[in-house]
Amino acid sequence: MRAWLSMTVAALCGFLPAILAAQGLTKATLEIGPSRHAWTGSAVGPMIANRGQRALSAPIVPGGVLPQSAGVITAVRWRYSFTRVPPPDLQAYLCNADRCVMLPGAEGKTNAFVGDDASKGFVFAFRVPGSGGLAPSLQGRSNEVTVSFR
Repeated sequence: MRAWLSMTVAALCGFLPAILAAQGLTKATLEIGPSRHAWTGSAVGPMIANRGQRALSAPIVPGGVLPQSAGVITAVRWRYSFTRVPPPDLQAYLCNADRCVMLPGAEGKTNAFVGDDASKGFVFAFRVPGSGGLAPSLQGRSNEVTVSFR
């Protein structure tokens, strides 16, 4: 599962960002401070209609060119939300082209991506275990990351 998800994430982050950004499905901003750099991006969350199937967000990528720096991630903050309360067994992951990290909650901070390339994108992946339809379906509201880098 991880290999397939990593390959899918790499493809999405490499090919779709320009198309999606042109359609207004993702947005990103760049923040430059005296001692740190960060970019924040967001996308509409995916809909989950069936148990046992993965649902991926649109890729979230930095807007524009990153400033002169090493471009190495120092921390990543995330936040996701749905239009209704998700089932308690919802599994949420944050992925870049190199790895996926299971998220312990709807928002937080992780150091799992420290050292990775800050110019690469992220996607959220969601799954509700089991099989069959999820009634009512679960509509994603927002997926957001803030990537701090040096």
